[in-house]
Amino acid sequence: MTSPAPRRMSSLVIGMAESLLSRVPPATANEISAITNRLRGPLQLAVAGRIKSGKSTVVNGMIGRRVSATDVRECTRMVTRFQYGTVDRVEVRKNDGTVITLPYDGDGVIPADLGCDPEEVAVVDAYLTYDALRDVTIIDTPGLASLHDQSVGRTQAMLGSEEPDEHGAVDERSQQAIASAEAVLYVITQSIRADDADALSAFRRTSSGQTSSPINALAILNKADMVQADDPMAAAAELARDHSYTLRHTVSQVLPLAGLMAESARTGNFTEADAQVLRDIAGLDESTRQVLFMSTDFFVRPEIPVDVAGRERVLTLLDLYGARTAVDAILADPQITTGRIRELLEQDSGFPALNKVILGVFSVRADDIKSAVALAALEQLAHDSPPPVRDTMADELEELYQHPEAQQLRLLEAATLVSTGKVDLPDEMFDEVRMLVTGTAPDQMLGAPGATANELVQHALAAAGRWREFATFGSNPAQSRIAHTIHRSYFMLWQHLRTLTAGGTTS
Repeated sequence: MTSPAPRRMSSLVIGMAESLLSRVPPATANEISAITNRLRGPLQLAVAGRIKSGKSTVVNGMIGRRVSATDVRECTRMVTRFQYGTVDRVEVRKNDGTVITLPYDGDGVIPADLGCDPEEVAVVDAYLTYDALRDVTIIDTPGLASLHDQSVGRTQAMLGSEEPDEHGAVDERSQQAIASAEAVLYVITQSIRADDADALSAFRRTSSGQTSSPINALAILNKADMVQADDPMAAAAELARDHSYTLRHTVSQVLPLAGLMAESARTGNFTEADAQVLRDIAGLDESTRQVLFMSTDFFVRPEIPVDVAGRERVLTLLDLYGARTAVDAILADPQITTGRIRELLEQDSGFPALNKVILGVFSVRADDIKSAVALAALEQLAHDSPPPVRDTMADELEELYQHPEAQQLRLLEAATLVSTGKVDLPDEMFDEVRMLVTGTAPDQMLGAPGATANELVQHALAAAGRWREFATFGSNPAQSRIAHTIHRSYFMLWQHLRTLTAGGTTS
């Protein structure tokens, strides 16, 4: 079922904010302008996690180009913002406000030498002419659990509301006016270790109330192909489901990803020459192939009649699981093209599921997420202002919250309280709130995939009634406030679906 495009909350927030500019002091007006400028910009998606968790590999896969260094070098200890630009370039913004502009190195990666002492760097801005970055700016952070205290400090400073102005300097007003990253992608590995938990907590502590919501956060179980099982990706999917429950108060879900496979397939690192090495392996007798895939050491044994250097390169691109996946595809279809092998590798890596969440949840909900962050910043600005200004801003904010579109923001706030555990709900109701908020279509929001239009109308009405009853009879005061918000959201969804059904609008 499709529906007409809803009125964007951001346009209401911007209109309200701009109406204030002539009625507040210049300094306050400047802060309001900074907030609205951020609201007009792309969604800020931060990638965080432990050192050696494969964050840069994940970033490269998301962008579709190997631009973030995956080896240990100084630039991997910097906060790096990958954003759309009309010219490919790297701008190193120093603590003193000066900027050093550099080209990417010969391999298209951020250069190892940033042109200054790493201690002098505030942030690295990497501009790329990639359409994927028009709507989402990806912030690659140093390992939050790394041994480099200064790297951790940079991450916490950048993600904790400090934002360089157009000249690169970080001033106090910018820190107050501009919120932190609006969505978060945590990269973890197989087991949730103590330092994983510390890293997640560090990010939560340095984020604003709106942006630290689990609803705006996703975790990736990276290196999923390294799980010890006959079918590593299937086992990793099961492990990710277990982690989703364990981390339910921190992230919306956990998805498995073979980051190295995704990076190699999506960035073009996997070439025709690499495919030929795998074709040569497929041409070996079965017993020899079985020996090759027993371990990484066996895979590069020199007596096997396939180019050793080529096998070593394939291993760095795909690891054993990816190499086996490609060889199996060649055995199934000897005429398979290199492009088709790349497609199969990307599909098997788990990247499509990650991309679906980023495009289908974060990007679709970006307007709501950014509007909530902007309103939180405006409320804080009003709170910190002298009485006449505070009262003027408070009146405008109160009027804004009366708009029907503001219900989505109330829903986000309610979901944050539930998902962080500040308001307890039974597990089935917890899951229902999460589906309502993260679903991008009515059937997903109602937990009824594939339901007909009339069935969805009935689902929405039943859900509204169920939450109204809970709000009235089965809840404590905190739960009741949440339940009334959820009830109203279901009721509005029911009204919307009923109108569409009456009008004959279908998917």
